[in-house]
Amino acid sequence: MGFCLGTANIIPGVSGGTFLLIFNIYERVFAVLNRINKPLVCQTMGLGAGFIKRLGRHGSARAIVVFLEQNDFIFLFKLIIGAAAAIFGLSTLMTYLLVQHFSVTYAFFFGLILVSILIPAKMFRNLRVSLIFFVILGAAVTMVVYMQVNPYDKVKQKSDYYQTRYELEKMDESLDGAKKNPLLFSGRYTVKEYLYAGLCGAISISAMVLPGISGSLVLILMGAYFDVLSAISAVKFFHLDTMLFLGSFTLGIVFGGLLFARLVNYVLTRYYDATMAFLLGLMAGSLWALWPFKQVIMIDRQYVKQDGAVTIFENVPVHTNVNILPSADGQLLWAIVLFFVGCGIMYWFCRTQARVSQ
Repeated sequence: MGFCLGTANIIPGVSGGTFLLIFNIYERVFAVLNRINKPLVCQTMGLGAGFIKRLGRHGSARAIVVFLEQNDFIFLFKLIIGAAAAIFGLSTLMTYLLVQHFSVTYAFFFGLILVSILIPAKMFRNLRVSLIFFVILGAAVTMVVYMQVNPYDKVKQKSDYYQTRYELEKMDESLDGAKKNPLLFSGRYTVKEYLYAGLCGAISISAMVLPGISGSLVLILMGAYFDVLSAISAVKFFHLDTMLFLGSFTLGIVFGGLLFARLVNYVLTRYYDATMAFLLGLMAGSLWALWPFKQVIMIDRQYVKQDGAVTIFENVPVHTNVNILPSADGQLLWAIVLFFVGCGIMYWFCRTQARVSQ
């Protein structure tokens, strides 16, 4: 279950919360998250201190095991481990697909999220005309956020920054130590990017507690999806910049998840149908962001940071946030095929969810 959960969270258009519903463990996970509070944290720290004092004695770990079982944390840890394995195992593949096969990959995502709109649409308790306002509001929020994030501008800014770094390295050979020692800062991320990574983690964790919305889609809308995937793929090189970036993202997930679990519980309890309507609009508006065919702008020379050193790529195509009509070629055919594959997979998920809920 954890591996499927991690797979869902790395694919835009698929919600981790949806998998929780499919496996009929949504309420169980939600209960564990809401159980985490200050007294529980203090109790955990006390048990940990007691374990260290009695380290090596017979039964020293028994109290901790009982505590974890009583609070269902062992179950939660298994889910987290499985999800982490899927995310780290598939991040490189997703990075490759987005770079080398953008339109085909996004066509698959488009099919996934198009059908996944059925999930919140079936969750209304009392349909009424006033809910249309929240649907429109959700769609408007998605489109406004999307229009604020231009991938080309982000790529160009990073390239210009690394170009400056590259020219300085050519002038100052003392920077060679930074290239060889992964424990030194290489300047890959700015302070604002570390803080923004934490914010993205806090917001994207909504996919873990709210069915129907994709955490990866949120990262795409915030312009951080590719950065997070690239950082996960670079963990094997153990660069300090990458580890701190992922650490900031993880802290955001932890604090955002605990806060959002309580917020969702409050909102769903008091404004259930309005929340579902807003979610439906959010997902419908995201179809504009996931349109597979984008205007492409070529960068003559792109400077990127790879393995602690600045690398230059020639004639790199960058997809903008401007949607265009597709051209009649082989790529269009494959995009159509992958679109229907995505529709079919999500339709199967919805059917499975319907059977589980009966």
